[in-house]
Amino acid sequence: MTASISPTAVASTSPAPTAKAMAGASRPTATPSAAAAVPAACKNLAVQADVKSAVTQTWEHAKRVSHIQPKPGNFYYGSCGTTLYAAVRFEAGADATGDDRVQLQDEGSGLQSFRFTPSTGWRFVGSDRYPATDDCSRFAPVALARQWNCT
Repeated sequence: MTASISPTAVASTSPAPTAKAMAGASRPTATPSAAAAVPAACKNLAVQADVKSAVTQTWEHAKRVSHIQPKPGNFYYGSCGTTLYAAVRFEAGADATGDDRVQLQDEGSGLQSFRFTPSTGWRFVGSDRYPATDDCSRFAPVALARQWNCT
């Protein structure tokens, strides 16, 4: 399975979805609510380490790159109903090879977008244009992109 990101996530007043996002582990789940039939409003969520790891692994698999990490302050994470969204910028990790650095130079520095549904898991859904527009609403709902200040 693959994964997605927000700069500084703000915890919402409602319970945040939890995630066990390593390949083969259980998927993030939204905490059930009494109004499960009605889609929940979009919420910016505090991102957990397992979500960051799953999103990073998703992009590594999609782009065949390794030794990367989310750039500090550049991971956006939230939900709209039962769908989770992430947007992130990556940077080279400590063990990055020359090929890894070239891949990041070509596309990785732009905002990368991801979506999670219970039926599909994390999926890479697209990246920002070049030159960067920082428009998260290309791949996430506008209501969530506004909370991330990237519309």
